[in-house]
Amino acid sequence: MATGPQANQRWPRIGPSEGLMAMFRACSRDPTEEIKTRLRCMLDTFLQHHRDNAGNENTNELAVKCCYQAGIWYYRILENIASQERDRKGISDISGILGNELFQSCLVACCLEITISSNRLPCDFPLLLQILKLAPYHFLKVIEPVLRAEAGLPHHVFRHLAQVEEKILESLAWTSDSPLWEDIRANEGHLSACQQVMLPTQLEDPKRADSQPESNQPGVNLSFGAEPSTSTDQQRSPSAVNRPQRSNSLHVFARQVYSLMGKRLRELSSTLDISDELRLKIWTCFEYSLVHCTNLMVDRHLDQLLMCAIYIIAKITKVEIPFKRIMKCYKSQPLSNKSVCKSVLISGRDTENSRTGNNNPNIGEVFTARQLFHRGLFLSKTDRQDNGDHSINILTPNTPSTHYPEPSQEERGNLILFYNQIYTTKMQHFAKQFAPTSVRDTPPLSPYPRQYKVSPRRRRLSSSHPIFISPYNTETTSPPTTGLCYYFNTSPPERLREINNMIRTGRSPNRRHYVVPLDREEDEQGDGEEEDNGPPARRIRLDGQSAWQRRLRNVVNDRVTRRDQDQDQPSPVIRPNLH
Repeated sequence: MATGPQANQRWPRIGPSEGLMAMFRACSRDPTEEIKTRLRCMLDTFLQHHRDNAGNENTNELAVKCCYQAGIWYYRILENIASQERDRKGISDISGILGNELFQSCLVACCLEITISSNRLPCDFPLLLQILKLAPYHFLKVIEPVLRAEAGLPHHVFRHLAQVEEKILESLAWTSDSPLWEDIRANEGHLSACQQVMLPTQLEDPKRADSQPESNQPGVNLSFGAEPSTSTDQQRSPSAVNRPQRSNSLHVFARQVYSLMGKRLRELSSTLDISDELRLKIWTCFEYSLVHCTNLMVDRHLDQLLMCAIYIIAKITKVEIPFKRIMKCYKSQPLSNKSVCKSVLISGRDTENSRTGNNNPNIGEVFTARQLFHRGLFLSKTDRQDNGDHSINILTPNTPSTHYPEPSQEERGNLILFYNQIYTTKMQHFAKQFAPTSVRDTPPLSPYPRQYKVSPRRRRLSSSHPIFISPYNTETTSPPTTGLCYYFNTSPPERLREINNMIRTGRSPNRRHYVVPLDREEDEQGDGEEEDNGPPARRIRLDGQSAWQRRLRNVVNDRVTRRDQDQDQPSPVIRPNLH
């Protein structure tokens, strides 16, 4: 007996549209049955898990509703993605995307996550991925195609998927069992440097980046496995590794990581009053930790390495920024997680060489407090006291990675303990090169991701009419359009009447058409009738005029019309009593 949404008589059956079925038939092997079976099995798995673990009548009914809506979203988004891929490649056979089981499974999970968020079903991310046994690193690859293919997503869904993407980038993709480490091992055990994956136009100083990655036309990333890389010379500074590399899934991931962390460092620097020069040094140190000490990220959080980089560079360059202040500013950021500072992996799981294949003898080496103090990197007594009792290691039970538990025991502590015992042993050699008294050459500063103003997201208000609304930025020039535009507090009220007339009559707007009369009596006479005194006063809309020019033109036309009417009337003029 089926347990999917089709089994419930309240919900009609769902399936692909005729257009999508035509794309299925155009493939070398028709994937229709395979796609339907996969969708049904994944929805059944989710429903069964929900019944077994959270069973009550109300939530079970809501879960069925989520599955039904997920099926609708799945076929709709799949059709949009398939159409875009077909047009991009110029071929009718798109078996590569329709037959990719992992991509299709992640797409089903993404549609289910959309409906779970929309219906407020108790199922916090990444619980869904645990149920369906999908890795967050793979799930990440479908978020951007979904957002690009479906412009009709509600704003709260768009925001939710953006937050899910950040969670994966900052921690979920870095768990010890993540497929990310397979890609890193194939990349000679390192994450790609910033300038290897970012276009020169995406960097603050394009002249500093002498390489340009391959700029592919936006499409669906189907590389769900490890891909070999051509990068070499990994022992130099990250900014010195400047050979162009073929774009693959790891480079796309690295580009997203650098964009996210560049934004976060900029926000923290503004709060901590960090100069641009010091910010670039911190960024260079942070990038070095990801490229050459990638194993520091095993089962850890990107923000943990970022805060450590801020403190170590500030201390080396004699800038007074207490660790307590760094963590306080971090906790004040929106959506920050306090556990990032309180619970950091110290040891206990495979956090060393096997993840990346490196053979660095310093990995896992623990220095004494006296050794760290003499190296100039140990936290001061004031910082240790301000942070509370951090010397007690927290032994937790079997709690490895977030989504795939494995038998193990780990030792966890707060961020300062991690800095003293782990971070400084790996990063002190590189960070000391920025000291004012260093006799060695200062490493070249790594290029910093450019900050872009987020373009306003246009939302469609009606499925029956091409009406959109979006925030208006007065600092940017509005793009040319053949339709009607109304700017609040700027455009004249006549423009709203034009838009209403377009909706009422169903006539497409034309930049050279006549505007509907503003007088109610003329409006009631229709478009083709004339008054006794001549044709109705209709004004021609001209191209290339600003809102201010149009308003001025309307005022002049109104005055001319009123003057002509006054001249045609006999004197004295008898005016009706309006009171």
